[in-house]
Amino acid sequence: MQEINAEIAKIIDTQRNSLSEAIVSRQYELQPEIWEPYGDKGRELSLRDSNHHFSYLVEALNQSDPTLFGDYVVWLKQLFEGIKIPSEALPAMLKCTEEVLRERLSLEMAEITHEYILTAMNRIQDELAAQPSYITVNTPLHDLATQYLDSLLNGDRRLAANLILQAVDKGVSVKDIYLHVFQRSQYEIGRLWHSNKVSIAQEHFCSAATQLIMSQLYSHIFSTDKIGRKLVAACVGGELHEIGVRMVADFFEMEGWDTYYMGANTPASSIIEAIDKHEADVVGISASIPFHRSALKELISNIREFDRNRKVKILVGGYALRTSPGLWSRLGADGFAEDAQQAIALANQIIMDKSLS
Repeated sequence: MQEINAEIAKIIDTQRNSLSEAIVSRQYELQPEIWEPYGDKGRELSLRDSNHHFSYLVEALNQSDPTLFGDYVVWLKQLFEGIKIPSEALPAMLKCTEEVLRERLSLEMAEITHEYILTAMNRIQDELAAQPSYITVNTPLHDLATQYLDSLLNGDRRLAANLILQAVDKGVSVKDIYLHVFQRSQYEIGRLWHSNKVSIAQEHFCSAATQLIMSQLYSHIFSTDKIGRKLVAACVGGELHEIGVRMVADFFEMEGWDTYYMGANTPASSIIEAIDKHEADVVGISASIPFHRSALKELISNIREFDRNRKVKILVGGYALRTSPGLWSRLGADGFAEDAQQAIALANQIIMDKSLS
């Protein structure tokens, strides 16, 4: 099954432009009242989006995991609701996708893609509960997180920075700031963007401002005595969401580790070079976009090939793995962490187990 799935994925990937053209043309014929008011620009965006949808279907096929595509379509339904696209548009899009694939693929292959699309169709038939806020009266540092997020959404980076620096001066730990203010506010901004309540420009501003404010806390982070352990931290190639893995690197610094943070979209060769040069005990790799799972699997395989004695331990994290329990093990990693606090606890445990073995 894995072989034929990979073959289907390859066919779709190489033909995605022509497939998207056929699907979008069919959508416009089926529902002109929805799509034609958007004009030529709307058609251009529809082609771009169809290409993007295929990225998830291709990855789901490569992983032999229909739920990956189903999860994406649920997310897409929520997005459509936020931007006021009629509810009948998404099922029609999936129907058009299935019809075009059935025309382009062999009968056996088309039956497989049918199952993946049917999984997604069944998922969106269920009523979706609104995604709750990540910042509530019951979450730690609620008031600070609320004020911080409001200041960023209002474009006041200076006020946001002052709120954080004053809190630290009053004794709030940097770790708590990271977990309960920075992390929750980033999640909340993503939720607000998804529901069309903030713009992509606001989302980018908030992320950039948070990274800048994080750097203003480095005098607190880099003052810890070292314990002789080393971490290399990076995002898998193609991945641009880097705040999470940066928080992980900073937590390790606060625990006395020497860290080598490489940032977003890091080539596999560079990560392996850093592991070798810095004699890393642990490498932390982040992937937020689910269709980067294959790239993550290949990166882990490359690290294992380089490090055949398995001296370096591989920890992974990010949204791409959070929705599929146990995926980290199937990809060949040594562990998965939900956040920076779990990552450092898991790394310390792995190193302790390694020293006792």
